[in-house]
Amino acid sequence: MADNSMTLAFELAALRRTRDPQAVVVDARRWARTVGLLSADPVAAHGFCAEHLVRRDFRARPTAWDLRDLSTQFETERYVLVGTTPDRPMYLPRQRWEYLPLVDAATAAGWDIEQPERGRASRLTAWLNRALGDRD
Repeated sequence: MADNSMTLAFELAALRRTRDPQAVVVDARRWARTVGLLSADPVAAHGFCAEHLVRRDFRARPTAWDLRDLSTQFETERYVLVGTTPDRPMYLPRQRWEYLPLVDAATAAGWDIEQPERGRASRLTAWLNRALGDRD
């Protein structure tokens, strides 16, 4: 087991793309001291965490100021953000913070992620089709 000397932040969009957000966060706690969520919408972040039973140590806005503040609140050796884009977000401070695309993090950790086309709207459509059956 690792020494848990990491602060790990997920963009809300990244955690939404995982098949089992609660399992992802529980797994991340095995090797991260603190695990949190970045979201510009606190209501959406709270609702998502409540719906998926995700326990987070912090919630912050995706701003350089909030991330710099986090790195002073939590003294760990590493600070890592998991996000949805292949490239480092502009708001992520270059000093102290690393960036890991969700696809790379999921591959390394063995997390299942949903393809973008299988998002919430397409799952709802699939569910409605099953519930209503084909009515041609």
